[in-house]
Amino acid sequence: MRTFFDVLGVPRAYHQPAGELERRFHALSRELHPDRFAKAAPRARVEALQKTTELNDAYRVLKDDVKRAEYLIKLEGFDVADEKSASVKPDPALLAEMMELNEQLSDGNQQALARLTDDRRALALRSVDDAFYAFEKGDRSVLPKIAQSLVAIRYYTRFGERAAGTPEEL
Repeated sequence: MRTFFDVLGVPRAYHQPAGELERRFHALSRELHPDRFAKAAPRARVEALQKTTELNDAYRVLKDDVKRAEYLIKLEGFDVADEKSASVKPDPALLAEMMELNEQLSDGNQQALARLTDDRRALALRSVDDAFYAFEKGDRSVLPKIAQSLVAIRYYTRFGERAAGTPEEL
């Protein structure tokens, strides 16, 4: 199976060398640009367009830390983005915390709660980063921890967006 990492020609890893994703994307974009195929046969133009679309999709996912982590964990069998199938269920303590935060949100204090969830989101992202170091050294036992941290990031992000909204939106 061809992955987004294959598309960009980078290692299948969370931690990427600084600037490498962007360098590879720009180099491949120049190589696959539709203008280079303007006089090519229709089939070659369609293939170039498909490859450009695939390249753009790969870069959009891999350049974002959270999306890259979610993509990697999905390749390992943990789909945290599919909340309907619930292949990774949220930790009950997280759900209790979110209920409490929602109650506090209805009492006002949106800015303080938005900052709090931003801080918790940052901690969860640090946890993902640290666990991926272990995973990249061969420790597969950290995969459930990474998945739980990614679920928490989704909850904190949604709550933070809600808390940052206007009181009428609540």
